[in-house]
Amino acid sequence: MAFLNKTTSASYIIAQATALLLLIFNFQLGAASQPESTASAVSLEGLLKSTLSQNGMIQEAVQDIEIARSQIELARAALFPKASATILTGPMFEQRGDTTTSTSNIRKWGPFIQGSIQVVEPLYSFGMIPGYQKAAEGQWEAKTELAKAKRNDVILMTKEFYYGYLMARDLEVLIDDLSTVLEDAIKSAEETSVSKKTKTTIKPHDLYRLKTASSDLKQKKLMAQSGKKTAEKALNWISGSSYPDFESLNSGPEVFEKKTLEQYLVLAKINRPEFKALSAGIRARTALKEAKEAQDYPVIFLGGMLSKAWSPMADKQNSIFANDPFNGFLGGIGIGAKFDLEFARHSAEAHEQEAEMMKLKATESYAIPGIELQVKKAFLELDQASQGLEIAEARKKLGKKWFLSNAMGWSIGITPAKDLMESLEGNGLSRKNYIETVYSLNMALARLSQAVGIEITQLTHP
Repeated sequence: MAFLNKTTSASYIIAQATALLLLIFNFQLGAASQPESTASAVSLEGLLKSTLSQNGMIQEAVQDIEIARSQIELARAALFPKASATILTGPMFEQRGDTTTSTSNIRKWGPFIQGSIQVVEPLYSFGMIPGYQKAAEGQWEAKTELAKAKRNDVILMTKEFYYGYLMARDLEVLIDDLSTVLEDAIKSAEETSVSKKTKTTIKPHDLYRLKTASSDLKQKKLMAQSGKKTAEKALNWISGSSYPDFESLNSGPEVFEKKTLEQYLVLAKINRPEFKALSAGIRARTALKEAKEAQDYPVIFLGGMLSKAWSPMADKQNSIFANDPFNGFLGGIGIGAKFDLEFARHSAEAHEQEAEMMKLKATESYAIPGIELQVKKAFLELDQASQGLEIAEARKKLGKKWFLSNAMGWSIGITPAKDLMESLEGNGLSRKNYIETVYSLNMALARLSQAVGIEITQLTHP
């Protein structure tokens, strides 16, 4: 059993989308305004609901549970009586006589029918059958918990795509805002420079600087749109649905009640399915080892057999001591013992299960501290992002004031293009920082939710 996340094609998509976003927004830009939500827009809760019901990775894990359930039924079936019935029919030539003399007539043929039934009920197996049953139940419990772990992993992936889309969308809006400002500044500068009545301080290189920055933003917008479309397709892929409208989604930090690190560690010990999966797996392997060892002992059973043959082409032998294969009747019931004498195989199979059990114990020795480390890391990231959000909000307000001041000066011709560009860049930087901080906070919450095994925000999903 695997208790750590494995690399999948989804991880590749995340890596590619993340790399693209970093490439797009390495230029100093900022955050976007939050659009109004509409009734047609899908929410994160809606995406999670769709993902949990339709995602193939989750459905695959659920089928592993069903396979384990069938193993329980198979183990329980060993306690029930086993019966087999055989019916044989065919032609035979005439046979006449008794136990001392007989005659055959191959010219005369007729039917022959024989039927038999055997029933065996296990009574005692020295722990072999109960051992297989306990192993199957432990495996079912382990698969159930691993399916929950896969569910948590897919939820984290969905949130990563979702918050990545919001960041790309908001950064694209920011680029539009900055481009609009630059286009207005360029238009104003061109009108002022050609006017003979207005005295201007605008130099040609100021206009070149504005136009160069505007062209750069146009290129960045193309890349931003590509990154947004990638994230949009990733959302539709992981949710198993096709949502036409993501534009109206609200972006912002998720609401949560912050707890202490010790409280989150307690939550992880209670809710992380990997803990329960490891424990169940160890119990299953231990029971399977004991069942393999019990194969050295016999299975005590109650058995019964009934056989009847009939043919009009042969004389019935009335003596109980006569062997009458054509019109005979045989039946009986008794207690027996069945031995499997492959002791070397039994020992090898038991040793294999013991090794599997020790392997799980070794996994437990590093997985439990690893989960605790994961919780601590996510908690520290959340703490850092929470404090950073306060700074980002103040920085965004300050950047806006700086830009508005220079924009007003530019409009009346007292602010040079250099100062306008610096304030525009500062405003963009502060808004970009706010968007990235919100993304970092939401992802820290998502990773901490996955680390403790339950949702720690006010999001609700199945």
